[in-house]
Amino acid sequence: MPAPLQVPDVPGSWPVVGHLPQLARRPLDFLSSLADHGDLVRIRLGRKPVYVATHPDLVRSLLVTDAHAYTRGAGHAKALAFIGPILVATTGEPHRRQRRMMQPCFHRQRLGSYVSAMCSAATETADSWSAQDVVDVVPVMTELATAMIAKSLFVSERAAHAEAELRKTGNAILTVARMSAILPGIYRRLPTPGNRQLPPARTVIEETIAAYRAEGQDHGDMLSTLLRTTDATGTGLTDEEIRDEVMGLAITGIGGPAAIASWIFYELGQNPDLERRLHEELDTVLDGRPPSSQDLTRLVFTQRLVKEALRKYPGWVGARRTRESVRLGGHEIPADAEVMYSAYALQNDPRWYSDPERFDPDRWDPQQNATRVKKGAWVPFSGGVYKCIGDAFTETETAVAVAVIASRWRLRPADGRSVRASHLATHVVPRPLRMVVEPRSRNKDEAERSPHEAPQVSR
Repeated sequence: MPAPLQVPDVPGSWPVVGHLPQLARRPLDFLSSLADHGDLVRIRLGRKPVYVATHPDLVRSLLVTDAHAYTRGAGHAKALAFIGPILVATTGEPHRRQRRMMQPCFHRQRLGSYVSAMCSAATETADSWSAQDVVDVVPVMTELATAMIAKSLFVSERAAHAEAELRKTGNAILTVARMSAILPGIYRRLPTPGNRQLPPARTVIEETIAAYRAEGQDHGDMLSTLLRTTDATGTGLTDEEIRDEVMGLAITGIGGPAAIASWIFYELGQNPDLERRLHEELDTVLDGRPPSSQDLTRLVFTQRLVKEALRKYPGWVGARRTRESVRLGGHEIPADAEVMYSAYALQNDPRWYSDPERFDPDRWDPQQNATRVKKGAWVPFSGGVYKCIGDAFTETETAVAVAVIASRWRLRPADGRSVRASHLATHVVPRPLRMVVEPRSRNKDEAERSPHEAPQVSR
């Protein structure tokens, strides 16, 4: 075996804190710049060395080809301590068992059954607006994503209390999860508003699980599926495991879809042609009614908007930890080392995507773009054994939100303030994004009228 290649150290490390100042001030720019120093580089977070894979081939090896040599990154260990051994935090055999047991929740047939609940939540949001309202888009989309996951989890009247409780505390759960991933363990013992809200939410979910078990009826929701799924030995999930997985689904089903939907409305406000094409498709396919699961396959342009938002604005960082000493791209990495990658940097790299700064849904039209994306350069949901199990749920949820709201309203930029691509936990969100609600018109001249001057995004 040839001698291992040297891993280059990224310049600019500060004494004691390493590259933390650069990562804290401009994380997206910093991560995007690392490819200039090599396909695999070493940075320092405090005194700790961290490896960063910047080339798709190495990222694919990390996530897929040699996935057996890695566990989840350090952030997942903190999530494990925060909420218990849930799917998004476990590794190895416990993860394989839980993934097999959670998979029925995301089968295509089940996914289609959630669309009606998603439409109901999106319609509530659209009904709450009036012409010329100014909405703060990211919080509104966060509330909508919370309502969508809550309604998908709990459909029956018996679960109405749990749905209401999850909608009330969903943002608190998400906040506590984010803070737990970056702060010392003592944070969970502090009497913060979020920490105080979690025990009552857990209690309500436990009561609902017990009621569903006693009733023994399949309501077509996620909770019913979780109660019926079993592993290879015929053993089902315990009530405690189901409670923890429900909390985990709330964490993973809110932040990502809210960020992607927010970016889509930002981009529609920037580009009247994209907005016109979306409206034409919605008017043709839906003719004013909410979308069904069958309609979603016909909303081709809507789906491309979602995919392009996932391309341009994915999660900004992911990580794995080596189980043992490994070779990655000819470099040797020691055991118990953190290896990071950035979906954002990969998917905005001109080597892998032409004109990546341009928001172009047509890059996903197979008739206009025959070029296949390089393996490892498309990782909005990670990849391999730890790929997000809810990828199709997220895409469906986002498409429904866009279709329902854009069928009734146009969102115009409220002012000329610059919109910033800001990192929030692992997501990238537009801030500040305040938009004016305007009624849709089917009059062609009105629909094609130029929008207000839209602010440009900065990073």
